[in-house]
Amino acid sequence: MKRFAALTLVCTIAVSGCTAVEYYEPAVTAETGEEGPARPQDDFYRYVNEETLKNVEFKYGESKAGEAFNQDLIEDRVKGIIKEVVNGGEYEEGSEEDIIKRAYSLYLDYDFDNTPVPEDIASLFNDIKNASSVAELMKIDARMHRDYGITGILNCDVYTNFLEPGRNDICFRNYSGIITADFVALADSYSGLNEIRQIGSNAMQYMGFGKEEADGAGTSLGYLVMDIYNSTDMDIIIDSMPIEHFFEMTPDEAQAVFTNIDLNGYLADAGFDTSKCDRFSAIDRSQLEALNSMLTEQNLEALRAWEALNLIQEYNCFITPGSDLLLQYYSKDYREPEERAISEVIGKFYDQTDPLYVEKYYTDEMDTYLRSMCDDIKGGYRELIDQVDWLTKETREGLLKKLDNIVYVTGKDLKRHDNAEFSAVKGSDYYELFRNYKRLLSQKRTAQLGTMSARDEISMPMQMFNACYSPSLNNITITAAMMNAPFFDITADYYTNLGGLGITIAHEMGHAFDSNCIVFDCDGRYDPSWLSGSDIEALEERNGTAVRYFEDNFTVFGVYHINGENTLGENYADLGGMECVISLAKTKEQREKVFTNYAAVWCEKQLDTEVLDQLEMDEHSPAVIRVNAILCTLDEFYETYDVKEGDGMYIAPENRISRWY
Repeated sequence: MKRFAALTLVCTIAVSGCTAVEYYEPAVTAETGEEGPARPQDDFYRYVNEETLKNVEFKYGESKAGEAFNQDLIEDRVKGIIKEVVNGGEYEEGSEEDIIKRAYSLYLDYDFDNTPVPEDIASLFNDIKNASSVAELMKIDARMHRDYGITGILNCDVYTNFLEPGRNDICFRNYSGIITADFVALADSYSGLNEIRQIGSNAMQYMGFGKEEADGAGTSLGYLVMDIYNSTDMDIIIDSMPIEHFFEMTPDEAQAVFTNIDLNGYLADAGFDTSKCDRFSAIDRSQLEALNSMLTEQNLEALRAWEALNLIQEYNCFITPGSDLLLQYYSKDYREPEERAISEVIGKFYDQTDPLYVEKYYTDEMDTYLRSMCDDIKGGYRELIDQVDWLTKETREGLLKKLDNIVYVTGKDLKRHDNAEFSAVKGSDYYELFRNYKRLLSQKRTAQLGTMSARDEISMPMQMFNACYSPSLNNITITAAMMNAPFFDITADYYTNLGGLGITIAHEMGHAFDSNCIVFDCDGRYDPSWLSGSDIEALEERNGTAVRYFEDNFTVFGVYHINGENTLGENYADLGGMECVISLAKTKEQREKVFTNYAAVWCEKQLDTEVLDQLEMDEHSPAVIRVNAILCTLDEFYETYDVKEGDGMYIAPENRISRWY
């Protein structure tokens, strides 16, 4: 997850969650200099989580432990659902249960180690090998998108265009990596490129090319990837919300970028209704231009290797087990067959298990509670915004209108699919069923071109610990999985739940007003001009103060500072969310329950190296900072725990910050 607060960037931008975790280090008492229990006045994160952090152990191969986001619980439930389905009777053709049972049974029956590569896949490889031109190869690329659900070299598909709220257009997504080459990692090491050279060569040899020619193609592919990397605007890759980089293109403008191909013909071959292609969206123009420049005959061999690798990546298990050249890229699963089949259904058919999970584990009572708490938090924000004296009346009114326009998306918005539509998902074996399923999903996505997304559209699996805010749809999504302890417990008191589920809701709702999303108006349109110049100036001044607050006062391992600029949007969502939630707690006891559960839901242990990677790239602060930095700037925290100068949680009043006050 990206848990409750990360950015999911396709063309529908959604602010969703992330695991921000922290290592355990025992507290040291000021009097003796010896280890001792943490006090709430000195380190609230450890005061709440100390025993868990001290006793939790990493499982073999894992980089974190003890997290509150217990996806294992959800996975066990989904496994139980699948077992019930496969042991059940007959189901209506095309239903979720029908597809799950078919997939499970056909997977068990498929001999992956000895079954020849499917004929149509072998034919695709042959077509790639024999393509006589880039134009012919791009026709194959389009067919792979249309019939096999494989994202092509142009990296385009239908997504919500947030520059026109809710509208679905073709978006050219930016590459943040290609095959094994992660662009951020390339700044430190070219090992990813070296691997591309090798696997590109192996893919070409697999198709029947001689080793010398194959090695040349692999090397050329490595150079192409390097060229794309060099053309990439890394600020876009790193930026948590690169709004200002997005742009639209008319069909003529898009064709003017892709001068080396017939773009309209490609899109038609890929299954798009080109009569609806009246606009395109994109994010990195220089990367698109680099893609176009490589679509030439002199790069044909390298492009063959790229196409072959795209096919191998998507249909790996049907191709690689029988090839000595490719076997090294296939991870053999030695678990029991039934366990492998269940994992396959969980990973590849989660859209089918999702409605069943909601029906079994998400009740009307939960939904009523969730929506009621959303209303309470919306009321808390209304009071906060009403009293802001550093924004103009017009901006406050706009923020209140945006607040009132926020839609809640919950498990009750998830509907079963049309069985008749999915009745085509059949197959004589698992390969055919899997291919037909991916083809149908691709066709459904393609058919959304030119349509408008409903504001209550489900944007993530309900069986995932997650939540998000979509600025273009101005909605918040709280998944069914979030309705589990410690975030929510139907038997717990309101204020304990407010510190878990409530802060999740308030965090996501707070993204509507954070430093990134405040530039979207109440209708979800990206329009910085809706804010007056004086308000923008006031916001930017407060942004600078907040950046300095986090950078100057908090470190990890006592050495490393967070990037206050990069984490500003998430820090603001945390701070604004807590200011809202704590305004609903009126007594000391109520505040204690909120604060305690807030710290508990961020309890996690993480390897030191992972924390350092997070500091470098993640738009979220580490967990201990998300808790302590937020609480020690709240007057209510000082009052609740009698924090005084000299205590570890003490920040001088003149150095504290607020989102709203």
